[in-house]
Amino acid sequence: MAFSFIRKIIAPNTSGNITLENESDAAPIVAEESGFDLSQLSIEVIDNDSLLTPIQEEAAMLHASGQSIAAAKILHSELKKIAGLHQTEAWLMLFELLQQNNDKQLFDKVALLFVLEFEKTPPTWRQHSVKASSEAQNYYQFPAILSHSNIDKELLAFQAALQACSSLRIDMAKIKEIDTIAAAELLAVWQRSVKKGIRLQLLGNHEIETLLRSRIQTSRAIPAEAPLWLLLIELQQIQGLQDEFENLAVDYAITFEVSPPSWIEPDQHAVLIPAGPIEPVKKQDRLYIESDILNTKPEQIAAIRDYVQQRSFPVLDFSHVHRVDFDSAGQLLGLCMDKPQQITLCHANALVVALFRIMGITELVTLSS
Repeated sequence: MAFSFIRKIIAPNTSGNITLENESDAAPIVAEESGFDLSQLSIEVIDNDSLLTPIQEEAAMLHASGQSIAAAKILHSELKKIAGLHQTEAWLMLFELLQQNNDKQLFDKVALLFVLEFEKTPPTWRQHSVKASSEAQNYYQFPAILSHSNIDKELLAFQAALQACSSLRIDMAKIKEIDTIAAAELLAVWQRSVKKGIRLQLLGNHEIETLLRSRIQTSRAIPAEAPLWLLLIELQQIQGLQDEFENLAVDYAITFEVSPPSWIEPDQHAVLIPAGPIEPVKKQDRLYIESDILNTKPEQIAAIRDYVQQRSFPVLDFSHVHRVDFDSAGQLLGLCMDKPQQITLCHANALVVALFRIMGITELVTLSS
């Protein structure tokens, strides 16, 4: 048995062949990227003999790798081939692609064809905020080592992340080594971003402060250590820790016989986030995952892993997950193999479910609508 919220509808063949109005309509423009009672979950159980077609599998894999345009094109082709067969999978996958691309006009056209094919109400259009969804995903993690040999490459990626958003969560928890050149370069980029009004949210403040403090000493005036002092002082500034800032600034001034850095009233949006993974919202004994699960966002998998390991029957809500990539799906498979038939996945969209069927995840979990 496999579990899925995609129910295969068995209905009389009454609609005949369906074709899209024209080939231009067939090719959408899709953008590349209090207690909880488990007994009350609505779960649909079906036999696993309703397999995905090769086209549907290919579309799911293309979407997982971020190739939504190609996925949409082959799904349109699939609709023509399955017209009159009352197979819902390709339709639901295409509806989800159009929804994610915010293409309501084409969504409505396909919805009319769906009514002719199935003689029932099509999926409804969901209003959503693209900006809010994008902001929730803004996260950058620095590697374990920052040195003169890799800082240029690292800062290019960091600046690209800064330019793509108005706020950024900066995770410094993994940094184990940082040299003076890397500290100076990072400080310069950091200060420029603050002047541009970008909101910086800090993760891993304890780890990076401990590292920097171990590298400096009051009255030890080694010029090469100055960038380490200044970076540590800047960390106090962004956290709004004025007393700590001023104490450290005085120690810096005494050590290097210079005027101390001046405190600047921090931006009201510059807030401290505790170190560790940013966990999605937890409510009613389920974990709400607030953005796509991708290998570029390790905090998502870390939060899921922690949640799953701490509960006997974890419930994961995928309502806000548009896409899961291959690497992340592989890690989820490992978690599911550790707890077969114990994990429930709620509200996963048709494209994600298709990928999970290909990966074998649906054989190990319960899917719930």
